[in-house]
Amino acid sequence: MRLVLPLMIGFTLLVGCSRENTKPADRGEVEPSQRDRNLEESVDTPEMHAYPSPKSWEHANDRQRKRALRSFDQLKERNAPVYPGPLFVDDDEEVTLQSPQDVARRTLVLWAVELRAEGISQEEAIELIEGLELWDSVSPEEKRFLQDDDPDPTESQELVWRLESIWVLLWALGYVEELNWPSGMCDVPRLVEILKPNESNPAFITDAKLRSKAEILDAQDLIMRIHWAIRDAHLNHGGIIPDDLDWSQDYNAVSVTMSAAVGVVDQRHYTLNWLVKFLKPKDWDHVDTPT
Repeated sequence: MRLVLPLMIGFTLLVGCSRENTKPADRGEVEPSQRDRNLEESVDTPEMHAYPSPKSWEHANDRQRKRALRSFDQLKERNAPVYPGPLFVDDDEEVTLQSPQDVARRTLVLWAVELRAEGISQEEAIELIEGLELWDSVSPEEKRFLQDDDPDPTESQELVWRLESIWVLLWALGYVEELNWPSGMCDVPRLVEILKPNESNPAFITDAKLRSKAEILDAQDLIMRIHWAIRDAHLNHGGIIPDDLDWSQDYNAVSVTMSAAVGVVDQRHYTLNWLVKFLKPKDWDHVDTPT
């Protein structure tokens, strides 16, 4: 399990560091910093957030309003802050999804890139790409990384987060039953269990099928709103969020820069926007995630 062990060790260290860093240091009588005050206020004075009524959204249709309400139902369970004005994803009739075969190809490309980032040889990674003739599906940045004899360790560490993108694509292809609340990383052993026997299997591409457009747009709408809450915390609330993205009760406050959930949300939003061809990106490297 060359892939799983380093990742899970790294994730354990990340979570351990994030929790440790939320404990105030022993400074005696020193005045608490603004960051400490932000942490205390976040935990001790939870704010009950208001939710707008989509009925007043002039440019949204009934389907978009209902989709927003479904997202609000999940957000309310966790008292997550939401953007007070109109905010909605494109309507079903305006969206053309990536083809099932392209989604399957993208999954396998990300898998090869991820394995290379985890330390398999360049030759092995390229064999995975060439085995199913995937070079046309490799983005320019991915091609540069795969063809680098000695990739930068920092870039490799960042690419480990693409596991979350793979998880979303496996969900879209029906291999994963549901996308849980993004409070922590995906089920890596399950991901490996799905992809290892399919990494050289042509049927993984030819027989690929997607979930309904409505399900994918529901997921996009929800993750867009969660991503907005994180960015709002970063810009306006001292950069402090619950470590599990649950604002409904006393929580372990953590900086957005130390939260594993932030990385999960970022990758999930990126991948769902790619799936629905949001703003028609020219390739995988140029997906946008505005909120």
